[in-house]
Amino acid sequence: MIKEISPLKKQLVKFTLIGLLAVSVDLLCYFILLYTIPDKLFQTIGNEAVSKSISFMCGMTVTYFFNKFWTWKKKDRSGKRVFNFAVLYGIALLINVGSNSAFLYILYQYRNLFDLPFKYFIAFVGASGLSASVSFMGQKFWVFKTSDTIILH
Repeated sequence: MIKEISPLKKQLVKFTLIGLLAVSVDLLCYFILLYTIPDKLFQTIGNEAVSKSISFMCGMTVTYFFNKFWTWKKKDRSGKRVFNFAVLYGIALLINVGSNSAFLYILYQYRNLFDLPFKYFIAFVGASGLSASVSFMGQKFWVFKTSDTIILH
């Protein structure tokens, strides 16, 4: 007999699938921007941070629309929800870009890690994992919350 999947598990599965799509968009945009923006264009803050910021926002757009309609099943138009989502993803963006930069710093500064291949990809995955955790909790309990959100099945 197959057990019924709890609503929380369904949400996690949907969020994860959409997250994989959004991360794919993010990753594709990140590497396109990383290798097309001239090196000296953003010397002060670095092309990595600019590329990661723009690519994150591309993934964020995918996340909002797919999660709104599929994961959280919200069909209404809510300016407040869009605002809350923007605030949440602003925080997630800071976490994502900051941790991506921190991972790159660590990977390039420590002798034991210097020869490690795929540094940008490793930093990308680490940063995505941290910001995804914050994003799921923020969407579930704040942006798309429902009256039964507090009950964890």
